[in-house]
Amino acid sequence: MIKYIKKYYNFLGKKIIVLLIIMQTGALIEGFGISLILPIIQNEELEDNRLLQTINWLFDLINLDQSLLNLLIVLILFFVLRAIILIFQSWFQAAIISSNLIYMRKNLIDSLILSDYKFINSLNRGTLSNVLNNEIERVNFALDQLLAFIVSLSTALVYLLIAFVISPVVTIFLVIFAIPIAIIMIKLNKITTKSSQDLTKGSNKQQNFILEIIENIKYLKSTGQYLSISKKINIEIKKVGKAFRKLKFVQSSSTFLFEPFIVIIMASLIYYFTEIRKSNIIEILFLLFIFRQAAINIVATQAPYRKFISSVGSMEIYFKLLDSLYSHSENENLNGDEPNFDSVLKLRNVSYKYDNNIALDNISIEIKPKTTIAFVGPSGSGKSTTANILSSLLKPDKGEFSLDDKSINEINLSKYREKIGYVTQETVVFNASVEENISLWSKKINYKKLDKIIDETGLSKLFKNNKNINDAGNNLSGGERQRLSLARELYRDSEILIMDEATSSVDSILESQIEKIISNEKNMKTIILIAHRLSTIKSADVIYVFDNGKIVEYGNFDELIKNNGLFTNLAKKQNFN
Repeated sequence: MIKYIKKYYNFLGKKIIVLLIIMQTGALIEGFGISLILPIIQNEELEDNRLLQTINWLFDLINLDQSLLNLLIVLILFFVLRAIILIFQSWFQAAIISSNLIYMRKNLIDSLILSDYKFINSLNRGTLSNVLNNEIERVNFALDQLLAFIVSLSTALVYLLIAFVISPVVTIFLVIFAIPIAIIMIKLNKITTKSSQDLTKGSNKQQNFILEIIENIKYLKSTGQYLSISKKINIEIKKVGKAFRKLKFVQSSSTFLFEPFIVIIMASLIYYFTEIRKSNIIEILFLLFIFRQAAINIVATQAPYRKFISSVGSMEIYFKLLDSLYSHSENENLNGDEPNFDSVLKLRNVSYKYDNNIALDNISIEIKPKTTIAFVGPSGSGKSTTANILSSLLKPDKGEFSLDDKSINEINLSKYREKIGYVTQETVVFNASVEENISLWSKKINYKKLDKIIDETGLSKLFKNNKNINDAGNNLSGGERQRLSLARELYRDSEILIMDEATSSVDSILESQIEKIISNEKNMKTIILIAHRLSTIKSADVIYVFDNGKIVEYGNFDELIKNNGLFTNLAKKQNFN
């Protein structure tokens, strides 16, 4: 528990210390208020009681007579003060819980975005989705339960302190009797922790499977293949259900398990001290009342504590993911030099691997400013990896990427990326309007430019219908999604425009329109085209031909056609004369 308290302290800082002080103050006021009952029921045999002597001393200190009326007035004032403190505590605690959830979610998303792209690609999407949407809620719930546990524990300790002041011997007897209960509690806590970890692991696996089904629902329904995987998802769902049932049973049963033990302990104490030791019955009854209050609060610690440890699996995976993101945080070199986009982009002897698979093998490229270049070649030959290095998403394993002779490591990456336009193979679509998808919620929108781009990219009908795009653009055609991604990048004032298969999902008419748009951007910015259709790159200044991670030839379109190399073979397959 201590390590998680430290984690929460890192998030909340002094707020949690202030809350703990408020909680302890409320508990002390409650305990002292209850103690004022003792002078009301006092008799001659109680005059030597240390707690009573302390109360007498305090009343003498403020020069107040211990009449019944004064005692009752002070008692009422203490509980009114306690009510005010508890109301403020509830408000302050709610503010902490809500702000903590906001902070945790924002912190996790920010950490994800600021992490190294290669590491982000290695993360399991199901786990990420589960943590962001489900586990993070349980982590925040765990904080709420931790605070509730501390409140009950603080109050119980205050009552035990009062009992110890009245009668140390009886209090020690109580602690000895409570040892078996403590042993049972520890055993149940271990079972709860294990069940929580099983539930979290199962939830991650289930979430990943569900995401895959949603993403591939079109294929599964059209081919009737869902039944073949339904058994697998049902197994995962049942595992999660079983872990949840076990967790809830342990949580619920532990609450009722301890009540008989408490009654047995109290009955034993009454019999021993009144019948055998012949102690004062009023003192024993008052002690039992105090013990009962302490016992109620000790039992009350169990529900929030079990709920807290039932979230251990969630806390472990959340903090583990957060620590991993921190450790793979990318250095954007914010104090680095401003990028000069009139420089030549140079890759010198660059190599790159995905695990043990070679993606690029000692390639060298030079891209002059404001030129249009193209990457072609078979799938998996290294084209997109090269584009990702040029956009600074990936760092070469070997070799160097520079602007003229200035290494990319010396340049402010944030400033560099602000001027990168990237139409990726995976269309980027948000659950928003066409305007918001293009402007990305910019506060200052150039509507003249926006209207022009919408018209050029053939999105006018979509825009005029004011169509709101749903999740992942499922209510759009493949061509509409691709044109929307292109429109966004054309709207931005980028210096380098990377287009990775930007026309793969459009018809020939729209393809020619997009080619015209790109042609209009020529000599205005550096354009990098990745394409399988060679018709889209005929006007490129330089074409680099990739094969198995190497650049096997380069030149303009006409030069490469005459080389009788890989490019010529690709052209023949696409019926170029």
